[in-house]
Amino acid sequence: MTRFDSQINPILEAADKLARIKDPATLFQSISDPSRLRLLRLLFGEELNVQEMVRITGLSQPRVSKHLAILRDQGWLRQRREGTWSWYRAVLPEDFPAGESLFRQVLTVADDVEEAEGDDQVLSLVLADRQLKSQDFFAGIAHRWDDIRSEFEHPDLLIGALGSLVDPTLKVLDIGTGTGAMLPVFAGATRVVVALDNSQAMLVRAQARCRAQGRIDNPVSSSNGSLAAVDFCAGDVDQLPFADKTFDACNCSMALHHVPKPEAAMQEMARVVKSGGRVMVTAFCSHKMGWMREELAHQQLGFSREEIEGFFKEAGLRLVRYLVRGRQPGGEGITRNAGPGGKGLVWPEVFLATGIRMN
Repeated sequence: MTRFDSQINPILEAADKLARIKDPATLFQSISDPSRLRLLRLLFGEELNVQEMVRITGLSQPRVSKHLAILRDQGWLRQRREGTWSWYRAVLPEDFPAGESLFRQVLTVADDVEEAEGDDQVLSLVLADRQLKSQDFFAGIAHRWDDIRSEFEHPDLLIGALGSLVDPTLKVLDIGTGTGAMLPVFAGATRVVVALDNSQAMLVRAQARCRAQGRIDNPVSSSNGSLAAVDFCAGDVDQLPFADKTFDACNCSMALHHVPKPEAAMQEMARVVKSGGRVMVTAFCSHKMGWMREELAHQQLGFSREEIEGFFKEAGLRLVRYLVRGRQPGGEGITRNAGPGGKGLVWPEVFLATGIRMN
């Protein structure tokens, strides 16, 4: 390309685009008014509503609205309606119907309008007031925000947030699934979920939960991929009916203290996950609440961290996370509303331990 070509081509391209415009005179007339140049300049940098532009320019609301309509109709602006409010912003230069070159030339002219400096100063105040208003609102509502948020926040959104952080191709085993409390979480985030429990009654309840969400033998296609169906299996944690290295992850939530030989159960969980796979165990911390044996069929009164670390090590798992939750600062535990025989008892703390299979 010669130097002449490089200079003339943009001119020819701009002329071609102008030729396609039905009424070039109206297009140029739309930017002939200094007030419209002021508005276009302001809206190239920020999205503003009509009231804010009235404050910045000092023009009346009817005049501002009329100028905005002219600029919008000629393709300089985009309008966004929000209830009774209208928000405006300049189009991207490359999206302007008459060409990017003309748009940028007009912006250069707009920068020289007499009111430009004053407009910028008031614009800064407008944006600062926006921020201050937001800060004042949240400062006044902070003590009630959790209650307000609970009214509109859907659990599926939390599951979706988790799912966006998880590899969607994972195959997960949920051991001691019970009534399936964790299944919607796993099914919303991964490809394959298998739920195992040795209680048929519990499996029936878990199946009902998943059936209500269309997650039994019925993968649902979505824009984010395929939502997993859940397969159910009866079995014991210390004799899992799966081949070695079948799953990417294994979860055992609040079931290990029901197992007569927890060390054997941990060996089985490690056996069925792949190398580098994860085993997650949630259970009660070590405690002395003997009533749990009689009333909740616990075979173990919780586990100390040392015990869990030993189980993991013997199973070939490297402990990567250990969290304890439950007891309130300065308290003795979480008080039950109604203990056995109406006695005022407390629940033990609960831990979450996560290990990675090393080989």
